[in-house]
Amino acid sequence: MPLDMSKTLESGSALESGNAETNAFMSIPGKEQHGQPLEQDSIDPRHLEHISIHTPRRILFLYGSQTGCAQDVAENAAREARRMRFSASVSAMDDYDRSLLIREHFVVFIASTTGQGEEPDNMKKFWKFLLRKSHPSDALDHMEYTVFGLGDSSYIKFNWPAKKLYKRLMQLGAVPFYEPGYADDQHYLGVDGTLGPWLTGLWKVALEKYPIPAHLEIIPEDVIFQNSFSLVFDPKDKGMGMNMDMEKDHEPILDFNTEPGSYLATMIKNKRITDPKHSQDVRHIELSIKDPVFPGYHPGDVLAMRPRNLASDVNEFLKYNGWTEIADDPLTIVENLSDHRLPKHIPHRQTLRSLLTNHLNVFTTPRTSFFQLLVHFTDDEDEKEKLREFVSPAGQDDLYSYSHRMKRTIFEALKDFKGVKVPLDYMLDLFPIIMPRSFSIASAPLVSVQEHRQSARSHDADKIHGKKMIHTANGDLSADDNLEGELEWKVDLCVAIVYYKTKLWKWRTGICTKWLKSLQSGENLVETSTSAVESAPVIDAATTATTVNEPAQFWIRIQKGTLKLPKDPSVPLICIGPGTGVAPMRSFLHHRIYAQGATENVLFFGCRKRDMDYHYRQEWEQFEKEGRLKVFSACSRDQEDKVYVQHLIEQQGPLVWNYIHERKGTILLSGSSTRMPADVTRALQRVIASQGQMTIEQASEYLTRVEKEGRFQQECWA
Repeated sequence: MPLDMSKTLESGSALESGNAETNAFMSIPGKEQHGQPLEQDSIDPRHLEHISIHTPRRILFLYGSQTGCAQDVAENAAREARRMRFSASVSAMDDYDRSLLIREHFVVFIASTTGQGEEPDNMKKFWKFLLRKSHPSDALDHMEYTVFGLGDSSYIKFNWPAKKLYKRLMQLGAVPFYEPGYADDQHYLGVDGTLGPWLTGLWKVALEKYPIPAHLEIIPEDVIFQNSFSLVFDPKDKGMGMNMDMEKDHEPILDFNTEPGSYLATMIKNKRITDPKHSQDVRHIELSIKDPVFPGYHPGDVLAMRPRNLASDVNEFLKYNGWTEIADDPLTIVENLSDHRLPKHIPHRQTLRSLLTNHLNVFTTPRTSFFQLLVHFTDDEDEKEKLREFVSPAGQDDLYSYSHRMKRTIFEALKDFKGVKVPLDYMLDLFPIIMPRSFSIASAPLVSVQEHRQSARSHDADKIHGKKMIHTANGDLSADDNLEGELEWKVDLCVAIVYYKTKLWKWRTGICTKWLKSLQSGENLVETSTSAVESAPVIDAATTATTVNEPAQFWIRIQKGTLKLPKDPSVPLICIGPGTGVAPMRSFLHHRIYAQGATENVLFFGCRKRDMDYHYRQEWEQFEKEGRLKVFSACSRDQEDKVYVQHLIEQQGPLVWNYIHERKGTILLSGSSTRMPADVTRALQRVIASQGQMTIEQASEYLTRVEKEGRFQQECWA
C-alpha cells in the first residue's frame, strides 16, 4: 500500500515535526530507478537531526569495531530502525560526545572482541570513561539499553568486552530493555547466525514499547536509503588522469592519508622458509624502518599493515563493471550523512582505481548486508527474488551454501548476478573497507640494533641529560655518539600465505598474504626469482607512483602485544608456539638470549615434518648447543602416530612443573585458536595434577591462579 504523501507529521513522536522537510520520509515504493532513488523517494537520515535527543522513538547505536564488522552491524541495524520510523544515529564509541550520554534514553551497544578478550581500539576511551569510580550508581538510570557482542568461542575470553559492558552499564543504573546477544564466529553462519534472530526479537520488543504512529507505516523494503557518500567527477578533469595532481588549482590526489603513528617500511627480505614441496608457503619477511622519529617496539609487539588489491585483479574488476575509461579520472568523495564519515586514512580526492586498489575489499566474502543492498541494483525479477531469499530467515542455509561454504567473493557474486549494475555512488555502502592486518613481530628490537651496527634507537630509550639513550646488548650508546650509518630498525615477520581449497574444491587466497607474496624485496632484486612477481608498489601519501625496480614500501603501525615477558630475566620461561605461533616466541627468546643473557628458556615447537616446515630450526639448534635453550619439537607427520606439542608437554612433566611451581616461571602460548589452546591447557592441567598430586579440578583451579598472576598468557588467532 503506498504511503499517504498528504499526511503531515504530528509533533512529539519519532520522525514528527511541523517542518516541511520531513516530507522526505513520505516515500512511494517502486519509484526508484535501478538503485538510483529519485530525490523525493530517498530516506535521508540528515532530516532526522532536528528531532530532540529526548524523543522516545530515537535509537542511538554505539559500536566498538576493530575490523569493521561491528560497524557494519550497527549501520545496518540503524537502517532497519529508520524503516520502522525510529530516529536512528550511529557512532563509534570513542567518537561519540560522552557528555550527551546522560540525555540518551534508548541505546544499542555493539562491541567486537580483539586480541585476548580486549576492547576494540575505537572503544577503549569510552570504556575507560565508564570505569571511572566517580560515577554515581544511578548515573544512567534514565537509559534503556541492550548489548550485542561479536566474538569467537574458540577463545577463552569469549565476548568479554560486550559482557563487561553489559554489566557495567547495569552498575551505573541503566535498565536492559532486551536480552544481550553474543555472536560466535564458530557458528556455521558466522555472526549472522546469532544476529538475525537477535534483531528479530529486538524489533519486536522495540515496536511494542514504542509503536509506529498510527498515521505512518513501515517504509517498504523496495525503497532504498540515501547513499552515504557520492563520487563526484569534475567534467573539467575528464581525461586528465593522474596528471591532475600537477595542477596548482586542485587539491593533490593521494593514495592514502598518513595515519598518526604510521611509519614507512621497506621490504628487504621476502623468503619462503618452508620446503618448496610442502603444501604451506610460510614467509620470513624482513622490513627496514629508517624514520628518525620511529619510537621502536617491544618484544611481543604486533605490526599492522593495510594490504592492497593486486593491479591485475583491480583491472579485471574495472573492466567487468565498465569503469576502465574513468578509472584514472580525478574524483572527490562527498559525505552525505552526518553520522557517516569517510575513514581518516582515505583521501577525499583520488581516483576510482586508487579507491579500488587501496581501500575497498571486493575480494572478500560478502556479508548479509551486501545482498540486502544489492537487490536494489538489478531489474531482473528472478535475481531480486533470489537476493531477497538470501536475506530472509528461511534462506539462511541457502546463503551459507552459496557464500560462506564456498568463501565466494563479492566480485564472484556480482558476476553470478549478471543483471546487477552497481551505481558508483553506492560503492562505499556496498563494498567493505580494507582493514589492517596484524602480525606478531618475530624479532627482538635489541637484536635489530646489533645487526645494523648499533645504529637504531631502542623502544625504551631514556632521556638522560637531554640525550636519548640507546640500549643495546653491548651497552648504552648516546644518540649523539658518532654511529656508523643512518638510524635504522629491522622488523621480522613470520607469515603463512593463506591459500586453500574450499569444501567444494575451489582455491582461495587471503588478500593480505597474496599481496605480501607479490611484493619485491631488496633481496628479490639481487637474486633471480623462480616465480613471476607483480610489480612492487610504493605506497606513499605523497605520490601515486609505482616503482618496478625498487623494494616495496608501505605504511605500518606498531601495536602493543598481549604477551609479556617476566621482568626478571632469571625467571624461567616456557614458550609454546606451534607453526607461525613461533613468531612472538622468536622475539622473546632473541631478547632474553641476546640482550638479557637468560639461559633458562624452553621452547615447545610443532610442525608437520622436520625437513619441511620446521621454522628457524638452525637458530634453535644453535641456541641449544650453546646451552641457552631447551627445544622440544613435535613433528606430527614424521612417524605413524601423530605427535603434537601437548604430548611433549606431558612427557616433560617434571621440567614443566619445576619451572611453573618451584621456580614461579612464566608460560607463553601462541598459535592457532582452533583446538590447540584447549589441548595445551588440558596437558598442563594433567602435568599439574600428576606432579602436584592433585585432582584435575584442583589442577584447573591452580592453572587459573597462575593465569591471574600473569604467568600463563595466551595469544591465539583464528
